[in-house]
Amino acid sequence: MDKHVIRHIMKEKRLIISRETFSYGNQQIFQKVINHPIVQSSTTIGCYVSLPQEVQTTQIISELLKSHRVCVPKVKGSHMCFYEIHSLDDLKEGCFHVLEPITSTLIDACDIDLMIVPMLAYDQKKFRVGYGKGYYDKYFANGYKGYKLGLAFSFQYVEKIDTADNDIALDEIVTEEKCQ
Repeated sequence: MDKHVIRHIMKEKRLIISRETFSYGNQQIFQKVINHPIVQSSTTIGCYVSLPQEVQTTQIISELLKSHRVCVPKVKGSHMCFYEIHSLDDLKEGCFHVLEPITSTLIDACDIDLMIVPMLAYDQKKFRVGYGKGYYDKYFANGYKGYKLGLAFSFQYVEKIDTADNDIALDEIVTEEKCQ
């Protein structure tokens, strides 16, 4: 399925999800992420800061900060960089209305063990559809060698995504229903 069509469909689906379903799904995903063996064994974790209709990561980040080094993305032009944070107070609204780090400790891609990745949709081969700027695929292609863990709700699954040569599959996707 074409990515533009998928983006449109998923943005519409996200608007009709009930608060109860959203809350339940977020709690299920939170538990799976925090208890995940890769998370447990990682030292430095990169994690997106969620927008309102995405799988929520503020609770995940808060919990990870208790025992891990955590870094979050900041967009600079056409690229994304990750900066270490020590609390959610280290974030302020930036590009695309996403909370970004105000800290100055840049973390090299080779130092991040695990990357927690957002998405609008995913398929059986663990390819994802993001917002169309390619920030994560570019980041992964430029030296990132760690584990790539996507977070999504089960309704975001599509049979097949039309991929391009520069698209990079994730290692695993966690939903409220399962890990795959």
